Amino acid sequence: MQNKEVLMSIDEQEKRVAVLENGKLEEFFLERSSVAHLAGNIYKGKVAQVVKGMEAAFIDIGLEKNGFLYVQELLPESLRSDEYAIENADEAESADNAPKKANYEAKTIDKLLTKGQDVLVQVVKEPFGTKGSRLTSQISLPGRFLVLMPYSKNIGISKKITNDKERQRLKALLKEIGLPKDMGCIMRTQAQRMGKREFARELKYLLRLWKTIKVKSSRRNAPCLIHEEYDLILRVARDFLNDDIKQVLIDKKEDYKRVMGFVQTLAPHLRRYISFYNEKMHLFEQHDAQQQIEKIFAQKVSLKKGGYIVIERTEALVSIDVNSGSFINRGRLEETAFLTNLEAAKEIARQIALKDLAGIIIIDFIDMQKSSHQKKVLSVLLKAMENDKARFTVYPFSPLGIVQIARQRIRKNLDSLIFDKCVHCSGTGRIKSIQTIAIAVLRQIRGFLQANKRRHLKVKVHPKIAMRLLNEDRMTITNMEKKMWVKIAIITDEHLGIEEVMFL
Repeated sequence: MQNKEVLMSIDEQEKRVAVLENGKLEEFFLERSSVAHLAGNIYKGKVAQVVKGMEAAFIDIGLEKNGFLYVQELLPESLRSDEYAIENADEAESADNAPKKANYEAKTIDKLLTKGQDVLVQVVKEPFGTKGSRLTSQISLPGRFLVLMPYSKNIGISKKITNDKERQRLKALLKEIGLPKDMGCIMRTQAQRMGKREFARELKYLLRLWKTIKVKSSRRNAPCLIHEEYDLILRVARDFLNDDIKQVLIDKKEDYKRVMGFVQTLAPHLRRYISFYNEKMHLFEQHDAQQQIEKIFAQKVSLKKGGYIVIERTEALVSIDVNSGSFINRGRLEETAFLTNLEAAKEIARQIALKDLAGIIIIDFIDMQKSSHQKKVLSVLLKAMENDKARFTVYPFSPLGIVQIARQRIRKNLDSLIFDKCVHCSGTGRIKSIQTIAIAVLRQIRGFLQANKRRHLKVKVHPKIAMRLLNEDRMTITNMEKKMWVKIAIITDEHLGIEEVMFL
């Protein structure tokens, strides 16, 4: 059923894409020209440092920060551990036949790499905080239906394709199209119901791309960029355009032409769904997307029946708390909790995709006594996350009624692009009370006078602090003046920060 709309709005400073399903915002992407997108890029790097104790190496790829390459990301697939083989079998989607665990422990990083050595690597995770890019030497080239893996012989099909007959059909087609024996391939979810012609066309395109990458790598000196991943517009065109799409609207002529040319190569039949938007009203306003986008960043999300969820990010994890709010089901607490949790589970899956929440996600559902209710809520959550393009694992309810999700982080989240840390609260979301700051200022005045003998002292502070000092704390200042033989003048300066103090 064609019920999805993809809206692409392009400005000089940023590109935005909204995916609507039945008019409701399901996914939102933003990419700014001032912020480099690195995930998927392929570099010819140079080993800057080998760290044997960590079994890893820092790779100079020509950027400000060196990338980080674990030994498991360097080893051939036959020698890699289950954990890393599964993680890198298909960054787009999980596959079902990761290689069996082998004895890779004998292959230490210092025996595989030396300082100054050239190595071809791909960025699998963007730089995060003080960390550089996470790298792999197991190159993968994603298309719409296939992910070509030139250095792997592994063949797999996305776990999201559950029909056994369809899986067998796809495996047979993959053999027919002539995949090189020394290469591997993952069939993505979009491969469902596709035929030999589509696969053959895409494989030809990916093999041609790989040949170009190898030629560039042989001719250029490290460190340098060999292959740049598509920008947001073409990535969305590759990953989202399928037969479920009702229409794709693009409000910039140049990008409209780019997408049309790109789709002509990979899926010509989808061109009829793509249109250039040239109306006076902004594209997002016309389709009621802008207001929904603004709500993405709210911590509190209301549910239709009166309940709500609260989402908070920390450095270590993301916490999601479910509350019943004003929803009461005839005084039956268990039923109220169950129904609220069911509704919350669907919304939480949507919010995770919208906000691109990643890492460790902890969900504190309302306590339910019945295990059957817990199983149903977990089932609804998993069902709602089926189409999530990030790799994730959902763990069962803990004895404390907590559900934990581990979700893949590849790119920077929207919050880091749109918001800066508050200069007053340093990102905590809280600021000190006026009384607390005023007490600290009085302590600073006392300390200054003890270190510097003055007969007259001017103290410049924020107007709100001055108001407190000149009223509630006036007696404290008077006592200090008498005790330390000084005259203190409080001066206001609205340009100062709330906690700043200047002594004149």
